[in-house]
Amino acid sequence: MTGHEKSFRTTDGVRLVYDDHGSGPAVLLVHGFTCRAAHWAFQREALVAAGYRMLALDLRFHGRSDSPSSGQRVSRLGKDIGEWIEHLELDDVALVGHSLGVSVCLAYFDLFGTDRVRAFAAIDQSPKLVNDETWAWGVRSVEWTNVWDAVNGRFQWGNPALEPPMPPHVGKILAEAGSPADFPVGAVLQLLADHFTADWRDVVPTVNSPAWVATGRYSPSFPLEGMEWFAGTLPDSSLNVFENSGHCPHWNEPEEFNRELLAFLRRTLR
Repeated sequence: MTGHEKSFRTTDGVRLVYDDHGSGPAVLLVHGFTCRAAHWAFQREALVAAGYRMLALDLRFHGRSDSPSSGQRVSRLGKDIGEWIEHLELDDVALVGHSLGVSVCLAYFDLFGTDRVRAFAAIDQSPKLVNDETWAWGVRSVEWTNVWDAVNGRFQWGNPALEPPMPPHVGKILAEAGSPADFPVGAVLQLLADHFTADWRDVVPTVNSPAWVATGRYSPSFPLEGMEWFAGTLPDSSLNVFENSGHCPHWNEPEEFNRELLAFLRRTLR
């Protein structure tokens, strides 16, 4: 372990590894499916330089953390976040999620409420992924009739043609930290199926901490209307659309993203 790499054990005995940089108000970063803490590299220096403690977790099944045979549910990952905050003995944190990490944050709120969270940032994630007669803003092309095929990669869901070309700096960090393409998706099909079929819409209006929703103009996964619904349904929220980004504005436009994230944190973390 490096001096910044730490770990703790969950109540079901799973070792989770996280990075701990800087000091000040705590900003907890929760990555997406197939990603890891190292993929927040573009945010680390900006947060530390602005006077925040940057904490980035490798979710179970990801990165340096354990991959147990149990717990392939978004709710268990949400419980892990609660136990991580408890382990760190933190209050008044900012919780920042990307993609699956947003759903994990919503699972945390469902289980534990918002008492220990001062601010919540959600990056390009719909609270419901399957499109049906009640919801048209899930993952493009995914419906109840094909969700199992989607989870198993049997067809191209979303619209990857929308995603802007990968900037050189993103290719560099993926080469150094590991690409999502290296992730053994087949080992966690249950988790992916749980993620795809969950519906967190009822949790969104209960998140009474100040919130910020970020998306890319060219998100391959989600229509902008769904992000507008998310920001409009959170009780106290704003929305930023990054004009040169797809699913990962914190990668594609890190300087602009960090500027907006820090502005949000300055408004909410005292």
